[in-house]
Amino acid sequence: MGSKVGTKSIAQIAYSLRDPETGAWPTAMQVWRATYQISDGTLSIPSGEETLTKLHDVAVTHQEQISSAPMPMVEHFALVLGRKANHSRGVGIPAVNRVAEERIRLQAQIQASEQRAAEAQARIEAAEQRAQAMEGQVSIVVQSNAQLQEEQQSQHDEMNSLWDTQRSVEDQNAQVECLVKEKLDEHMAAYFARMNSNAVQINQDHAGHQD
Repeated sequence: MGSKVGTKSIAQIAYSLRDPETGAWPTAMQVWRATYQISDGTLSIPSGEETLTKLHDVAVTHQEQISSAPMPMVEHFALVLGRKANHSRGVGIPAVNRVAEERIRLQAQIQASEQRAAEAQARIEAAEQRAQAMEGQVSIVVQSNAQLQEEQQSQHDEMNSLWDTQRSVEDQNAQVECLVKEKLDEHMAAYFARMNSNAVQINQDHAGHQD
């Protein structure tokens, strides 16, 4: 297997290594190996092993800083590859941190929507229980009892209204989740494209120094 270096290869590889259930990102070392390791176990770029060693060292010496960052993998790469001025053009650490903050905000909205959905579900269940109890009473009461029939209809109307509320909340949840995914994918793809360009520049600088 040859090197996978390309304009967006690191981003694509990072995406492919994400946990399909939790969406958790891989470590910087995993992405680096998956990007540059070839079939004989070596890395395809001159500075590959050196960078991998630095990634391992920094993972130990800066563990708390990395783990507490909004995007640990991005922070890990930044500590090793550096933060250059051109990183601020919408794809560097500040931009990624803004995405992380936006993600937290949107997740809070999702949690609030889920809470409303749970409350609506609880009200539905309570309404169903009341309706069942009412139906039991109706079955033993004279059918002409207009008051009981009116209350039963009111319970059914309440249930229908609550079901409509729950469906609306579920639709909102889906829209927010799609927005989170779109924002994260857009900014992470841009960041990794820039990071890959920087990695290529580092390799060229390294080759120039060797010459």
